[in-house]
Amino acid sequence: MLFQWPMRSAEALLQAYGDVEDPLYVAEKDNRYRTFRRVLKQMGPGQGRTLLDVGAYCGYFLDVAREGGFRPEGLELSRWAAEHARALGFTVHGRPLRELVARGNTYDVVTLWDVVEHFADPREELAMAFQLVRPGGRIYLSTIDVSSLVARLLGGQWPWLMDMHLFYFGRATLSMLLEEVGFRVVGVRTYTHIISADYLLRKLAASFHPAAPVLGGLRRLVPHRWSVPFNLGDNMLMTAERP
Repeated sequence: MLFQWPMRSAEALLQAYGDVEDPLYVAEKDNRYRTFRRVLKQMGPGQGRTLLDVGAYCGYFLDVAREGGFRPEGLELSRWAAEHARALGFTVHGRPLRELVARGNTYDVVTLWDVVEHFADPREELAMAFQLVRPGGRIYLSTIDVSSLVARLLGGQWPWLMDMHLFYFGRATLSMLLEEVGFRVVGVRTYTHIISADYLLRKLAASFHPAAPVLGGLRRLVPHRWSVPFNLGDNMLMTAERP
C-alpha cells in the first residue's frame, strides 16, 4: 500500500474537489457509457433497487443505472460536475457521506467508481458507506491496483501515480479494510475502461516522455474516436456485501 505524504488537510481537499472542472471527461462521454454498461452487467438486474453512486461526477453511471432498472442518486462534490448530473434529472447530494448517514439515508447498493483513492481517510469513508448500505446490500468499487504486476514493473513510471491520488491499495489491503469496517468481500476482478484511441495516446505520451514524438505522430494517423478496451490488470473491481 502506498500513500501521499504530507497529506493536504481535509478542508483543502474538499475545496479542491468542489472546484474541479474536466471538459475532457465530457469529451469521453460515449466511452464512459460503454464502460459503465459493461460493469452494470456484474451487478444484476436493478428491479427497483435503490443505489447511491459516490463520486457520481457528470451522472453518466446514474443514467446507465436508471436504464438498468435501479433508482439511483448521486453524491458529487464538484459543483460543475454535479450540475451536469442534475441536468439529467437526478438527485445529487453535494455533501460528505457522514452527512447522509446523519440524515438516516440507506440504499440497497452503493458504488464508488475510481473514488476510494481520492479519500483523505478511506477507513472513515468506507465505514460511512457501510452504514448507508442496508443489510444484505452490496458495495461495488473500482480503483487502481498497486499490487499488480504492471504497477510493480513500471515503478515510478506507473501512470496512475498522480497528485490527485492519495491512497494506493492492493487487492489484499483493500479487502482487509472492507472487512474491518464490516463488509464481507464476495468478489474481486480486473476492471476494464473503454477509452478513445486519442485519449490513450495522450495519456501514454504524458507518462512516457521519450516516446511522446512517436505517440504524437500516431495521434495524427489513428481515428480519434476509435474505442479501445483498456485493461492491463492494474485496475480492480471489488464487490462486498453487508451481512
